[in-house]
Amino acid sequence: MTEADLLLRGARLLTLAPLKEEHPRVGPTAGDVGPIVNGWVAARDGAIVATGHGESHDRLQLVESAVVRNAEGRVVMPGLVDPHTHLCYAGERWEEFATRRSGADYLAVLAAGGGIHATVRATKEASDETVLALLRRRIGDAAELGTTTIEIKSGYGLEASEELRQLRLIAQAKADAPIDVAVTYLAAHALPAPYTDDRAGFIRDARGALDTVTAEKLAEAVDAFVEKGVFEVDDVRPLFAAAKKAGLAVSLHADQLNDVGAAAFAARIHARSADHVAHASAEGIRALARAGIPAVLLPGSAFFVGYAPPEARRFIAARVPVALASDHNPGTSPLEGMPTAIALGVTLCGLTPHEAIVAATVNAAHALGRGDRTGALVAGRRADILVLDTDDERELAYRMGAPLVAEVYASGKRVA
Repeated sequence: MTEADLLLRGARLLTLAPLKEEHPRVGPTAGDVGPIVNGWVAARDGAIVATGHGESHDRLQLVESAVVRNAEGRVVMPGLVDPHTHLCYAGERWEEFATRRSGADYLAVLAAGGGIHATVRATKEASDETVLALLRRRIGDAAELGTTTIEIKSGYGLEASEELRQLRLIAQAKADAPIDVAVTYLAAHALPAPYTDDRAGFIRDARGALDTVTAEKLAEAVDAFVEKGVFEVDDVRPLFAAAKKAGLAVSLHADQLNDVGAAAFAARIHARSADHVAHASAEGIRALARAGIPAVLLPGSAFFVGYAPPEARRFIAARVPVALASDHNPGTSPLEGMPTAIALGVTLCGLTPHEAIVAATVNAAHALGRGDRTGALVAGRRADILVLDTDDERELAYRMGAPLVAEVYASGKRVA
């Protein structure tokens, strides 16, 4: 008899279970959430052991002190997965926000020493204790809003020594985080002043830091901001080649503000994901589809910066896996929580509410290389479970900002 130490029953259960074999949802299946009326999910020792409907949970053997919750009138679904964030920083950029809303161009702000550079200065000046406390608080905030897996990038150090400092602080936060943390070395975020006339030297030093990153197991992926006036495809090619040789995954900020061929490049190098992609060309989208590379849409950035958001229908029609992320950062997306990202993914990007939920769960898990570990309520996966205070999951998109998150379980333990 199957044992369980957690049982949630009587719910509208969204399993997101694989239709045949595990892969990201694309095309006509991009909105399939696998609903079960009067459903239940059970877990043991942090892993899901079974799902079902009606009273079939009676066949379970509940261990002593098992948690049993009646979720009647509520939605139970996989915990949310946030595959792109910049949580490791100090300082705020309120002045820049106001300036941009008055018409200033983001790349012009960056070139003038603002933008990313302002956060780099604030983070460098903050103590390790301050940065770590901020990071832990932000992870906790994300968990309270339903996120059970989150990616965190470095990137506000720029120079190798500061990037390694940030990665070590993220490692400390990851060690005691209530949720799963995926760490990314954002090796090429912007060009620091000492390297203004030595772009190749900067990339060489960023590559040099990979030895320490791999030796200390500080990250599982390497990222770069591939954009006009920042880093070009040819700049980052040797960095990504070195990362893959070291056994790390790669992802990239691709075609956010301009089409620079980054989406097609992501497909050629078999990146884990291509993120932003608001200006990806038709050729780039076709390349992502052929390679099966998830496109991570970041509507928060489009909303706060004011550029045209990525059009989700272009990717859905081409059968590109679509994921959503918060892109939480102090400058271009101070967005809190995946429920808001889901709502913006619908209202700005054109996803249906169910497509947005898929994009924020199983497809987002695939964008982090975790498609067989989380993102769906399937036996053997982590018991990452979200209980919504509604009987209709579409409210996540419809009532933006509503307090719909009732309970959050990560690896079978309640964390919010």
